[in-house]
Amino acid sequence: MTRRRLLQGAGAGTAGLLAGCLGGDSGDELHILTDFSGDQWEAYWEDELVPDWEDQSEVPIDVEYAGFHGTGEQRLATLLQSGDPPEMYHATTAEIGDLINQGLTRNVDDVVDDLEDEWGDTLYKYTLQPMGGDQSDETHSIPHGVYVGGCLNYRSDVYEALGLEVPETWDELVENARIIDESDEFEEMRGFGLSATPAGKGGSDFSNWLYNSGGDVWQENGGDIELWFDEEHVMPVLDVLQELAQYSPDPSSLNWQETIEYWVAGRFGQCFMNNAWLCGPAMGAGAEEVALATDQALIPTREGADPVTRGWVLVNGTPVIGGSSNPGAAEDFNRMMYGADHHVDVSLIEPMRFIPPYEGVMESDEYQNAEIFQVADGALLEKNQFIMDEIVPELESPELPSSPETLHVGTFDIDAQLANRVLVEEQDPDDAYEWAVDRYEQRYEEAKQDANY
Repeated sequence: MTRRRLLQGAGAGTAGLLAGCLGGDSGDELHILTDFSGDQWEAYWEDELVPDWEDQSEVPIDVEYAGFHGTGEQRLATLLQSGDPPEMYHATTAEIGDLINQGLTRNVDDVVDDLEDEWGDTLYKYTLQPMGGDQSDETHSIPHGVYVGGCLNYRSDVYEALGLEVPETWDELVENARIIDESDEFEEMRGFGLSATPAGKGGSDFSNWLYNSGGDVWQENGGDIELWFDEEHVMPVLDVLQELAQYSPDPSSLNWQETIEYWVAGRFGQCFMNNAWLCGPAMGAGAEEVALATDQALIPTREGADPVTRGWVLVNGTPVIGGSSNPGAAEDFNRMMYGADHHVDVSLIEPMRFIPPYEGVMESDEYQNAEIFQVADGALLEKNQFIMDEIVPELESPELPSSPETLHVGTFDIDAQLANRVLVEEQDPDDAYEWAVDRYEQRYEEAKQDANY
């Protein structure tokens, strides 16, 4: 996933869609940093997107492949420090909070308006609008696809064989994990895939645990946002993580990619995962039975909790980075990539990882009739629809407190490091919690000082 390939456009010089419209000098390249990689993605970049761009523009293009959450941010930081940032970086708003807070992302309202003319309103657009005050309607990322984080994925065939019910509470989830783990019928399968990586999936999962404990990192008080992250809600999360660790492969080993690989191999029977993402790699690996038996449900809640939301939903998008050499070209590339000629194809490269950000894409005949959605009478399309109809309404929370400063703090993965300290380093939970609170307070003050939007 971290392999780099440079695709250099020769520049056909022909009059095309974007002729005369580019914002940068034609001598400056368009540098794209992306985690959209792997065989299918790289073939589509090389065979479709790059040649199409070359037909329309004289601006040369450099596509650099980065890994999932963690690897890409490190590479982006290196490029920023060197004074040579890429024009584009594929990420969720939560992963680019530092750029937003420091005023390094451009307002891309014009691009999104053009795309909405083609596809209709952007779903959950507020997750792409991180500013407040008179900037609250500014869009700072171009939509790629919807991530629904509040999903429990489970093997329905395993549940059926062992007589298990979909859990509604943490106690029921832990009990299911124990039964699967101790089952003679599924000897090689662990009960739960628990992530405690110090960055990446560990933090994503922790936020869902915290929501379903009844808490959050931030709360609003008199119009101001302040740190919440209280002991009443955080400590029960650490308790349940310690319980589940008994029934999981090594939590330090389970980031995004490893979780996918373990799931496809049948290494555990339950985990948290965005969308029905696990079904796609299972289909790609020829494990159709695993894909079809991978079902989704709301993440269970702590007994007696009153959650502010049951998880998170975000639109994964593409910020155009200010200070890059050719931001105008980046905007036009996104008009091409997400316009009428490509957006449906782009959505079908990883159709279970991302749900399209426009109903116009989802409802198109080309999308609905895709080969993967014909399997088992449309079972995989039904999984996506179930998530949108049944899970998302419990997660959509535009009222949750957020600001560029809080998004900046989120990039430091404090919650992921907290879980890692307790589960991997075996630090005392009370001490680890105090460390996390101190760290949040320190980073929040620093983020306020760094704010430049």
